[in-house]
Amino acid sequence: MITLHHAQMLMSAFQALTSITGMETGVEHRRLKLRALEAQLAHRERTMETQLSHDREMFDLKADLVRDLIKALIDGRIDAVRKGFTEALAVFSEQCRHYMAQHERYAEAEIKATDPLERASIQSRMSDIDLQLSDIRSEAGNLYREMTKVILLIGGTMPVMSHEDQRALAVTKTN
Repeated sequence: MITLHHAQMLMSAFQALTSITGMETGVEHRRLKLRALEAQLAHRERTMETQLSHDREMFDLKADLVRDLIKALIDGRIDAVRKGFTEALAVFSEQCRHYMAQHERYAEAEIKATDPLERASIQSRMSDIDLQLSDIRSEAGNLYREMTKVILLIGGTMPVMSHEDQRALAVTKTN
């Protein structure tokens, strides 16, 4: 026989069991929710790592592009400066060769001249040519020194000057 007291105890036990089962279900539900949140967090973390990796790669590509552009601009500027100086020195060299050829002609004419007045006139012309050559070589030397400073300052190397131009300009290489 079940007495009221037994029935109440049974009811209490049943309620406790129901409460415990409900708590277990609640705990299991929270555990599943926690796992879902952990999975979402792991997914977001992988997504962020992927995005960060992509952003780094894009940054590196852009940085390389900017570096290459700057280098190209510098190299282009160096080449332009070198070309300008080289062309200017070529003009000076050509002028020197022209005056040197004239000097040789007058020197030959002086040797062949028998008239003292003609000889004096030839010597006067040769002196004028020597002055012109000296002025041109002086200007070319100044240009060459400045060229060396500028090109080395902007990070370039000196262009090679032909031996013929070096001889005509009487320029010696500076290191």
